[in-house]
Amino acid sequence: MWRFYKYLQEFGYQTHVVTAALPDRDYERVTFVPSPPRRMAEEVLRKLFFPLDEDVLWTIPALRVAQRMMAETRMDAVLSTIPYIHDHLVGLALKHRFGAPWIADYRDPLVNNPLRTNHGLPGMVDKFCDARFFAAADLLIAVTDLIQKEWNERRPDVASKTAVIWNGYDPEEPIGPRTIPARPYRLISHFGNFYGSRTPVPLLSSLLRFAQQGMPEAKAVRIRLVGHLDPRILTANGELFEELIALGRLELVPPIPRPRALEMMMESDALLLADNNEAGVGYTVPAKLFEYLRIGRPVLALTEPGSPVERILKMSGIRFCTLSKQMTPDDFDSRVRDFLQLPADPVLLSPQFLREFNGREQARKLAGLIDRMLDARAGVRPPAEEPERELVEVE
Repeated sequence: MWRFYKYLQEFGYQTHVVTAALPDRDYERVTFVPSPPRRMAEEVLRKLFFPLDEDVLWTIPALRVAQRMMAETRMDAVLSTIPYIHDHLVGLALKHRFGAPWIADYRDPLVNNPLRTNHGLPGMVDKFCDARFFAAADLLIAVTDLIQKEWNERRPDVASKTAVIWNGYDPEEPIGPRTIPARPYRLISHFGNFYGSRTPVPLLSSLLRFAQQGMPEAKAVRIRLVGHLDPRILTANGELFEELIALGRLELVPPIPRPRALEMMMESDALLLADNNEAGVGYTVPAKLFEYLRIGRPVLALTEPGSPVERILKMSGIRFCTLSKQMTPDDFDSRVRDFLQLPADPVLLSPQFLREFNGREQARKLAGLIDRMLDARAGVRPPAEEPERELVEVE
């Protein structure tokens, strides 16, 4: 969303943002709306209906601010982005209140998402909301081509208003390899949260097998996990974590500010990406993959064969190895050993990758989609020179 805010103005759209993320400084046309204190109503909503959506009641103050903003400034369109479902609830309410065309941007899908609760009351709520989002939105944006394909097969009636804008990178952000500090082990780092069936356990189990078999690989590597680790993963695999920490093969680091995380990322020998889930389905792309790739060092990816992650890794030109749920322990261990032999020297990214995932070009694509949406809504051909338009963004 930062890239859209930053670059859309180059293509005729001035973007106004309503966000719960506290900006690091004042930004023009960005309104910070803090999440309400967590009270009983929030806990009940989370427990019964939205177990994976933080700060559900943020919908109320966010909608109030966005409504005031749209009453004061004529907006040409509304864009809301999820994974948190309530951002689309705000977008839907603004669509009904003001009649402005609405773009529903899905950085993660709701229905058939293996990392959401697809059964019981939460699953019913996701399906109910998703159906209304699909019906009301003027444009539906998927984060990968596989998600768009699933939408079009499941809902042929919305196929004409779906599009794909992948995650990508900001070409002006200075990310690249740094000198690796001297240390007696190879450091493989993961940045981000582990939750549900997205877990580091398969890789950690492989390293413990190396240690138990006395393999030199066990002494030559350390895994660093930076971010939140679901307590349920720790509880279910406590002995595994304890043994690897005691051996000096595992380091757990709590969430840290992004600038510090980037520093640690750029000084790692290799990077770990987790795209795994219980269903063994790979059709999303974690946004941090693009930060990893700009560093140019080897990437070890827990993903499925043919997944978007694997395809992007192949396109990028970097050294990588993929590990899937379907592998036998022997095959898994063999792949890990092969990965540990890869040199840590950074490589240059392919021109195709640099072109297709450039944030400025993605903003250009979004602007083109909005142009066509607005022109179709007006029923007129676009003028030779487009006037600057206003867009409210909820994220």
